[in-house]
Amino acid sequence: MRSATNGRSSSCWHSFWPCSCSGPLESWERGVFEVSDSTSRAVVSRPSLRYGWIIPPILALALIGIGLTILGVADQRDIQLVAVYTLIVLGLNLSFGYGGELAFGQVAIFAAGAYSTAILHAHGHTDLLLAGVVALAVAAVVGLVSGIPGLRLSHWTLALTSLFLVLVVPAVLVIFEEYTGGQTGLSGVLFPSVLGRTLDSDDFFVFVIATCFVGIVCIRNLILSHHGEALTVLRESPLLAESLGLSAYRLRILAYVVGGLPAGVAGVLWAYLSGFLYPQTFLLSTAIAILAASVVGGARSIYGAAIGSALLIFGPLQASAAQEYSLLLYGAFLVVVGVAARAGLAGLGRTVVSRTLRRLPVAFTQPREALDEHHDLSGSHGERLVVEEVTKSFGGNRALQGVNLTAEPGQITAILGANGAGKSTLLNTVSCFVRADSGRILVGDIQIQGLRPHRAARLGIGRTFQTPLIPEEMTALEVVRTGRLHMSQAGPVATLLRLPKFRRMRRADTQAALAALAFAGLLEHAGQEARSLPLGTRRLLEVVRAFAGQPSVVLLDEPAAGLDDDGLRDLAELLIRFRDAGATVVLVEHNVPFVLGFADRVHVMGLGKVIASGKPEEVRNAPEVIASYLGKRHSAPSTRSTDDSRARESDHA
Repeated sequence: MRSATNGRSSSCWHSFWPCSCSGPLESWERGVFEVSDSTSRAVVSRPSLRYGWIIPPILALALIGIGLTILGVADQRDIQLVAVYTLIVLGLNLSFGYGGELAFGQVAIFAAGAYSTAILHAHGHTDLLLAGVVALAVAAVVGLVSGIPGLRLSHWTLALTSLFLVLVVPAVLVIFEEYTGGQTGLSGVLFPSVLGRTLDSDDFFVFVIATCFVGIVCIRNLILSHHGEALTVLRESPLLAESLGLSAYRLRILAYVVGGLPAGVAGVLWAYLSGFLYPQTFLLSTAIAILAASVVGGARSIYGAAIGSALLIFGPLQASAAQEYSLLLYGAFLVVVGVAARAGLAGLGRTVVSRTLRRLPVAFTQPREALDEHHDLSGSHGERLVVEEVTKSFGGNRALQGVNLTAEPGQITAILGANGAGKSTLLNTVSCFVRADSGRILVGDIQIQGLRPHRAARLGIGRTFQTPLIPEEMTALEVVRTGRLHMSQAGPVATLLRLPKFRRMRRADTQAALAALAFAGLLEHAGQEARSLPLGTRRLLEVVRAFAGQPSVVLLDEPAAGLDDDGLRDLAELLIRFRDAGATVVLVEHNVPFVLGFADRVHVMGLGKVIASGKPEEVRNAPEVIASYLGKRHSAPSTRSTDDSRARESDHA
């Protein structure tokens, strides 16, 4: 593994200090970064448009200009319908495409926004801004009421709960006939106003397009932020999200509730656009049509929402002959696109653009030497890990029986044992994914047993998993940056408005991730899609991600599994560097020669107990370890492995 420090010694792994960049690090679509070794500067390139953020306002202005000067009333209405459905699909894309939470509740929230606007209108309140605020509040309440029960159980429970909600919407509208008009509906929802000024048809057209544009920008800013990365992590694995200090349950609620807000606003626009509301507008067929628009357009794309909505309004299904078979055709679209083009039409377009614009340079003015200097660090923040008399039973099986061990800062503490010895259970217990029946677990002076996993992670427990958990489509830089998600201080307002606080935090996180990659010698992979990297590099990437969050203790669950000799050497060198920087490293492994070659202290487990502890040479020759685990083949010290370990340690001294 190539050193990223140009021969200088590595030290504290916490001080991944940020450096300055020129120009924005975020574009309309997430970029791909590539670092050139041929120059003294880190050259960043991305295959997307650097100034892609200007596309939405240009499109909005173009639509307004064309709509007011060329299009007739009917065409203006169709454009407004596309804008309304774009808002609904945007919300679904946020919760489904990015958060991985399939839900049909947008239709119910759409209905709630529309009827709340109509009721306000009936009482003389025609201001669109007031209606929008009320619709947002109603959407949040409906989202919470319908989402909390389903999200406490599983993804499919939410899908079924929201589906049931859609099915009962028409009945609810009929039951509350006094307010909703029942089967006959509410009519005369006309002449909206803004701040006391009544809008004519052209004014309302401009307002609808502008509202859609604002919705796109808000969702775009949310997605291209730490919130969007957190949702991507959640979609990959709730376990990964919890291990990074994120509450999976709260993230699900966030995705579902925030995803419903645009649908509430769309209801306001729909009420005045149609002028008449009745229950048959908000049926299951509408929910399926919106889902089809999301999938066909591209569930993980802002543009996909507009593309899918345009197909919904202008597509062949609008032909009178196709109306009778709309549900069948929507279902066919879902199946075909789901199989043939998982990313939808927007995904296909993004692929073409990426190939066409690949390697367009973007200035990144921090010299490589200056970046490396941020790794000549001192001090450490590793904490002592103490496990005292920890027990855990699963039914009648005692997985852990009074386990005691200690891991010190500046040491690699290895845990060996056969399958079923309790190693992974111990790791899961320390990281709070499994609740101990008794005993104490301390990180420094803080007891963490009984906490939720994300709380333990925020208190300093970092970890990796046996199978690398790498979110789809993320670059290596972004993967490492997710290790710092729990450290974010920028709130929703700063994120949506791109306030200086958000920009400073984002720049610091990006530079810290780059510094972490450089510390591990992986900087040249920063812009590559992480899942395309070799297994050994992905393993190293997971380790770097775990350390990027500045944990007090790092738990590594079989990181050497599946690695060849080169991969093992790179992993050992990286762990030694982190150890020498003062980290507290706990390593669970099956590869005995690999572990004994560089670990500082070894604990061997058998049948849920620690049967031996000590230095590698002591454990290797312990009779109980030889009898129960190692056998005679490993009983004699390996001079070669010891010499190799000493040589590696001297290289990093």
